[in-house]
Amino acid sequence: MSDLNQSSTFYLQVEAEVSENRYSLDTSHYERLLHYYNSLKSNVRLRPFFRYNWSRRVAPMQEIIASLPKRDVPWNVFDAGCGLGTEAIFWSTLRDDIEVTGADISAERLNTAKARQSAYESHLGKSLNLRFFEQDVVNVLKARRFDLVWVMEAISHIDPVEKFLAAVSENVDQDGCLVISDSHLLNPAMAWRVFRLRLGGVELHTHKTTSTGEIVSYTQERLFTIKRLSRMLKQTGFSSVKVQMSIFFPPSLARFPWLFSFFTWSDAILSRVLLVRNLGGIYTIVAAKQ
Repeated sequence: MSDLNQSSTFYLQVEAEVSENRYSLDTSHYERLLHYYNSLKSNVRLRPFFRYNWSRRVAPMQEIIASLPKRDVPWNVFDAGCGLGTEAIFWSTLRDDIEVTGADISAERLNTAKARQSAYESHLGKSLNLRFFEQDVVNVLKARRFDLVWVMEAISHIDPVEKFLAAVSENVDQDGCLVISDSHLLNPAMAWRVFRLRLGGVELHTHKTTSTGEIVSYTQERLFTIKRLSRMLKQTGFSSVKVQMSIFFPPSLARFPWLFSFFTWSDAILSRVLLVRNLGGIYTIVAAKQ
């Protein structure tokens, strides 16, 4: 099965979780899942877009995991800011010789992530080498080492981001990687979204308090350009930075299957066209210390 088919198949399970509570989560967890995936629940005709977008974003990390050689000691993967655990669960299903750690600062989200893990384990008939922690991601990096670090829709909230990038650089070995996927500031739709938030009074800097009383600095939708983030990565010790851009078209095109197929085909081409690639809505960056 190709990487894209494998991720699409997994995302179909997520769709079933959201649309019909396939794995029978209790009410509180299911409501949290519905809230998080509200668009997926309410916009049935846009599901092909959501599925494609997610599969495209996770593809670079998925390829890295698939390429890891077999070894007796598990490969350690860290999902920083794991939310409800979707990607952490996906990584843990790909191979038996990886150990996934997910961390977030929301106890509620993590409780739902753990409930989903149990549901997937029952569905698969096996345990997943996966664990979740309510902790500041920088403190997790200080406590143990990882081979791969994944950050999806969280780099826009981690504060200060320079401290996090430095902690990852110090944590992973020369052959380790940091993979970041988030919204791109130069995309007109993304820039407009941030502008409206600031206009509506949403402050950039704030803080969150964990259930254990830990106060964690937090930023609200602080988006980056790939140029700025690439520069920051190199300043913190990453010598190799590879960028994948995607989503150059509006989600509404998913309502027209023939047109949507054309744009998904052209997505990879546009990501290689100078200047045009800077308008992509989503970036996925792979950084290494080679």
